[in-house]
Amino acid sequence: MSIGTTIKKLRRERNITQEQLAEMLGVTACAISQWETDRTAPDISQLPVLANIFEVSADILLEIDIVKSKRAKELSCFEAQCAILHHQGKNEDRLSLCREMIKKYPNDETVLFQLMKALKASREKECYTEIVDLGERLLLSNDFEKRRIAIRCLCFTHEVNGNHEEALKYAEMIPVNEDLFIHILKGQDLLEHCQQYFANICNQMFMYVNSIAYLDLPHYSREERHCICQKLYDIYHIIYEKSDFSYMNEDRLGRLCFRMAQDSAVVGNTEQALEELEEMVDHFDKMTKFKHIEHTSLLLNTLSFNKTEVRKKDEENIYATFLHYLNKHIGDFESIKDTPQFIALKELLVKKAQV
Repeated sequence: MSIGTTIKKLRRERNITQEQLAEMLGVTACAISQWETDRTAPDISQLPVLANIFEVSADILLEIDIVKSKRAKELSCFEAQCAILHHQGKNEDRLSLCREMIKKYPNDETVLFQLMKALKASREKECYTEIVDLGERLLLSNDFEKRRIAIRCLCFTHEVNGNHEEALKYAEMIPVNEDLFIHILKGQDLLEHCQQYFANICNQMFMYVNSIAYLDLPHYSREERHCICQKLYDIYHIIYEKSDFSYMNEDRLGRLCFRMAQDSAVVGNTEQALEELEEMVDHFDKMTKFKHIEHTSLLLNTLSFNKTEVRKKDEENIYATFLHYLNKHIGDFESIKDTPQFIALKELLVKKAQV
């Protein structure tokens, strides 16, 4: 809609004639007619007066509010599409969508943010420079979450591409265990914040245990690595005493079982290794069937989790992933690979991988 059409629409809505409007503005009725037919346009100095007469903002006259609203709606739909494609593991489709949007909105933070994440998911080496450029631009954002994710992205991308010193610089930007909310929240907000902390404990410990137990150092024996994983497995069951695990919990518990089975098999605890592999499949079965949970365990009973919150790395299902891992590390399972239980479990993974 042009400014002339907008003026005509607002004038008619307020039952003002062209002559009356002309008199208010100190111009001729002919000038008003020419504005409304888009032959000419009002001088910019007349916009505040027009805005006062029609009791609207100057932005409305210029259609800025309408454009902003349309843009906001389009960007909201774009974010939702990105989330759906991420959830489905369709990284190439997500990247294509971001590439199209960046042509239209080359400086919009939402588009820059989604493009950075899409590139990191599938082009971390190929588009190293572009990811760094996007991340650096987002460090200037007023949005705390966008800045935080940009710092993480810059840290990991530099590290993956061999720039360890730069990675360290960004790692130092993230405060360690600095929680100010616990001092300022009250009531239900404080309760939920504290319970979320307990939920996060396991997730954080999983990353640290994974890093420590599988360092390329002779510091831990196989028995000790198994013990470390078992301790974390037990901690999950202490915090989630009712086994009310979320999608992500089931995934991580399954992964812990696989690693424990590796170590058990290597040290000759064959029965235990087979049991741990069966527990792995059980956790993955629960994960694939998961939809929603309202937690009931004592430390978590204000929290819930939906499968829609899950973001997949790719389209491959979990059974296919661990069938691949099993084949890749088959040497670790030398003591059990010819047993009927192992053969049956492997056949089960093959079958589930094809679903």
